[in-house]
Amino acid sequence: MTLTSCAQIPLVPHTPAPLIGNGYPEKLDVSEPGPREVVVVVNNNVKMVHAGMFAGEALLDPAGSYEYSRRLESGWKGVSLQDYVRFQLDDGPTVKLYRFSLPLEQFVQIKERLDTAGRTMPLFCAAKVQNIISGIAPFESVPDAWIVFPSTLARYLDAVISTGQIAGGCLWPNGASCYPTPGESLETAMK
Repeated sequence: MTLTSCAQIPLVPHTPAPLIGNGYPEKLDVSEPGPREVVVVVNNNVKMVHAGMFAGEALLDPAGSYEYSRRLESGWKGVSLQDYVRFQLDDGPTVKLYRFSLPLEQFVQIKERLDTAGRTMPLFCAAKVQNIISGIAPFESVPDAWIVFPSTLARYLDAVISTGQIAGGCLWPNGASCYPTPGESLETAMK
């Protein structure tokens, strides 16, 4: 796998992707984050891999091009989780949303880290997101990282969800669970 992540800075306005067979990007079921909700977005497509996150309504798009691209568009209404996910879907359908409702104390810790995160070098988007959440409940098992693939970050988040100790889950942009039910294929779950 190549390190083609978190490095695209477009010089032209964003052009939406054509409709993909699973209904993306037209059929999205993405609600905005709650006031104490952390949402990690993992784009794990061949064209571009990326990780970003929301803490409440605050976005961290480390080394990403979302806000820069969208500002070039007339009529853009501003940052939203749904628009951010739609933007990530331009690279392909493999975009997951990891959503966690946190107690106030843990949410405040993560939000403070997000607010002071600073700039990120290309290729370090997943490490930046991982370092913001690592060590704070329920992410105690998520280690600090120097460089990490978004797919590795996703595996750590899958492990956190599997413990069942926190209100959290993984969803596709159409609202379906990332985890197929027994006998269901991954492709069916994404539809």
